[in-house]
Amino acid sequence: MDSDEGSELYASDVEHNYATNIFKESETDGLIDSYQPSFDAYFTHASSRTRTSTNVFSQRVVPLSPEEHNAALARASVHACTPQVPFDSSSFKRWARELDEGFNILFYGLGSKRGILNDFAKHVSKLGHVVVVNAFHPSVTVRDMLVSIARVPGVQSTSTSALTLERVAEHFGNSDSPHLFLIVHSLDRSPKLARAISSLALSPHIHIAASIDRLNAPLLFSASQLAARKGSFFSSDHPTRNVGYNWLWHDLTTLAPYTTELTFADRTSISGASSSRARVDITNPISGPLTETAAMHVLAAVTAKAKKLFSLLAAKQLENADSSDISEVNSAHNPHDQQHFGLTYDALFTLARDAFIATNDTALRALLGEFRDHGLVVSAAQPGTSGSEVLWIPLRKERLSKLVENLDGNAA
Repeated sequence: MDSDEGSELYASDVEHNYATNIFKESETDGLIDSYQPSFDAYFTHASSRTRTSTNVFSQRVVPLSPEEHNAALARASVHACTPQVPFDSSSFKRWARELDEGFNILFYGLGSKRGILNDFAKHVSKLGHVVVVNAFHPSVTVRDMLVSIARVPGVQSTSTSALTLERVAEHFGNSDSPHLFLIVHSLDRSPKLARAISSLALSPHIHIAASIDRLNAPLLFSASQLAARKGSFFSSDHPTRNVGYNWLWHDLTTLAPYTTELTFADRTSISGASSSRARVDITNPISGPLTETAAMHVLAAVTAKAKKLFSLLAAKQLENADSSDISEVNSAHNPHDQQHFGLTYDALFTLARDAFIATNDTALRALLGEFRDHGLVVSAAQPGTSGSEVLWIPLRKERLSKLVENLDGNAA
């Protein structure tokens, strides 16, 4: 009996030994390499470094010049086919009801909403006074909005002083005051106007219907302003408590072109067209980014030696660009990127002296000063040297080649 006590086996021991033998046999057979729980496998996979391609679309496509951009827009407008999204004007009654219940309405979605909101303004004109604010206009101000509101009968009759937001909110906060409907187009284009409207939106008899066009437009409104509600707590004695919007969000996708909204937009502000040159010629009617047209306008007014110096620098810059790596040329979008293809001042002086363009340092700097003042030539200190200067023309290879061809053609 005593000898048998040490040989007793329990079921758990048998199962454990059996499972261990299975894994050992499987490991020897090469069927199971390792056992890893699912959560360990997840973190192992998540900790691995993600490989990201270095190919950037902006490096593969040459940016358009302002002239090419305007020409492309003109061609596209001729063949444009605008899809139409059906709209039921019966929604006007629902919107008017929501405004009457104390909400303000904010319309979002792709496409111009100006036409529909103007029709809605005509619908609510039977219920009160209407003021339409074109916030997409770059020169519109809060004062312009107040001047329009001051034309409402009874608003400006109480005082001869300038109308303020507090006075407007106080006037339309009275129970016997008329209703005012503010129709604001592209509210997100004017953050100052948006902040001013927040002081009027909670007034009981002021109703706001506005539209937004940009994706980041909701960032204009804080959480407290979005949570504010109209009610009997409106007090003219504490105007800071009456700040908010009380928006109801409505999707108003029309897919209509922003023809009127983009009338005042700068069409030359396209990607890749910006220039970081230090000075811009204020006497020249051509301003903004350096283009072939602006460069030819300047070159037509300089001396023959100045033109030869410009052609010499352009030829050397194109020669350096041709001998460089293709990826390096494609990645050079802004003027500072062209610095790699520029020419040092000493090298340019040697070439200009050999070509009898400038025989001394004073003459060369005088010729370069004309181009620097107009932004045709920019300079910077050469990295890794003490005071050595690099000169280059802030134009991409394709633009510079075209400019040199035009300059040679005019000279011939």
